[in-house]
Amino acid sequence: MQLSAKCAVGALAFVVVMSHSVHAVFLEGIEEPLATIASAAYEAALTSDVNLGPEVVAERWGELGMLMQAHNLHEQAITAYSNALTEIADPRWLYLRSIAYGELGQVEKSVDDLILVTSAISDVAIIWYRLGQAMLNADRRSDAERALTRALELDKDLAIAHMTLADVQILNADFAGAKASLLRAYEIQPYAGQIAYRMARVERELGDLNTSQEWIRRRANQFAPTIEDSMLSMVAQYSTNPTFFISAARRAWERGDRETALDAYRRAIALDPENAENLIGFAQLLTALNRNDEATQVLDSLEKVAPREGMLWYLRAVVLLEKDLVLAAQNAIEKAMEIDPTPQAVALAREIRQLRSYD
Repeated sequence: MQLSAKCAVGALAFVVVMSHSVHAVFLEGIEEPLATIASAAYEAALTSDVNLGPEVVAERWGELGMLMQAHNLHEQAITAYSNALTEIADPRWLYLRSIAYGELGQVEKSVDDLILVTSAISDVAIIWYRLGQAMLNADRRSDAERALTRALELDKDLAIAHMTLADVQILNADFAGAKASLLRAYEIQPYAGQIAYRMARVERELGDLNTSQEWIRRRANQFAPTIEDSMLSMVAQYSTNPTFFISAARRAWERGDRETALDAYRRAIALDPENAENLIGFAQLLTALNRNDEATQVLDSLEKVAPREGMLWYLRAVVLLEKDLVLAAQNAIEKAMEIDPTPQAVALAREIRQLRSYD
């Protein structure tokens, strides 16, 4: 496929020549709870230890970018992705940055990033579709047509690419070609009203007004063909995700900052109070610090969510044993052993049996 060499070289140079200085991500004016989550993610990225390696540092900037993008904060997302790209030229961050550029109407920058992505990942249809759409927005019809054709070579059932190719053909007054493209799109996704609307226009241009009216009647909605985009789906997960607080808690714990770790876990659980994994992690920290009353409250919440979770009963046994409630601890560890006889559960059960033998 022949695309603008100047465009490709310019984009590549951008990634290569950027210095490793960090560009500030402005978070002023963002409402809670996003503001706190974003601040925690930003701090994690800023304070990344260089010994972690560029992949880890880039991942933290990329996560911040996804968080921003999930909340339609595209300028902040672009800055975060750009910081990630100063560490490592990961096609994921280029692709997601291209989407953010497109949302802001910065079409040429979106095209530059997408050309680089297709150079690195040449066999994914949705990426070629994005490039074709960006080329069309830049009024580069020939390049758009080539990119969309490549997308359809990789996935002949990509309805959105058929429809967008028809858009190019309509602009080029190739109404017969547009009709063929739209018919194929309609076969794949007949419920997408935008396809029917375009068919009505094409039939009108071809002089068949009756058929044009039939297509208008078929248009039950204004939906575009659906797009399955795994990378954008990954972004969507960050709209209400407590991941950043969990990561912050673990890092704080590793550096010995226990209060910060506990506070971060509390914030994560407030965002997702029924996440059994997070409740277990928080209870483990609390039991390690002998904060048994709070640990009991957390375990009560966990029991409502996941009563058949082995760690629930193991941790209950730990707390009960700390309170010298040996018989209750034995009952709890027996439940844990019934559900999941892990080595640590086996060891605790043995310890409790020994204590009971002294009675």
